[in-house]
Amino acid sequence: MMLPGRPAKILVIDSNVYFSKRLTDALKREGFEVKACTQASFALTTLEYDSPSAILCSTNMREMGALEMARIIHADPMNAALLIIALGDGSQRALMEAFQAGCDDYIDRHLAPAVIATHVKNIIVSKNNGFQPTQMCPRQIPA
Repeated sequence: MMLPGRPAKILVIDSNVYFSKRLTDALKREGFEVKACTQASFALTTLEYDSPSAILCSTNMREMGALEMARIIHADPMNAALLIIALGDGSQRALMEAFQAGCDDYIDRHLAPAVIATHVKNIIVSKNNGFQPTQMCPRQIPA
């Protein structure tokens, strides 16, 4: 849920602490409020009292990854609209599995954290404003 004038809250779930820290820093530079967690089960318990605007979750977590999280979260009517973005190895198979599981988007975790953060910002803006075809057009600088 986003409130006007307030930064969107992002919950990053990844067992790789170094990657998570780099991604968290990049998301903060994009203007997000970010919380990071290394355990998916703990993250699920926080949703009830501190709901984020979006969840970025790794697909290769030991206990539960983005695919399982999407099914669980979207089964709850209170969180059915929560944006879930899977972070995976970039393969076509992983992409298809993420969408079949109910993830809203899929990002290759091998991309630079700044690129991932920009992609997340674009996803959230598109979801909040609805897709605008002009978002696909290159920006022209007036002469």
